[in-house]
Amino acid sequence: MPKHKKLWKKPKVIIIDIGKCKYCKEDMTNQESFVAFYPKGKAHYKCMREDDRKNN
Repeated sequence: MPKHKKLWKKPKVIIIDIGKCKYCKEDMTNQESFVAFYPKGKAHYKCMREDDRKNN
């Protein structure tokens, strides 16, 4: 049986700009932890958590 010479190549890391944070208005990328509020936008997880603490 012939040996295969195909090697698995690690996919390239693609960084995408996903828009501005709903709370702090800073640009976000898909590399950061964030939450999505459909259809009202996205926010950093830490910004959403801080806002929840202020309102409760």
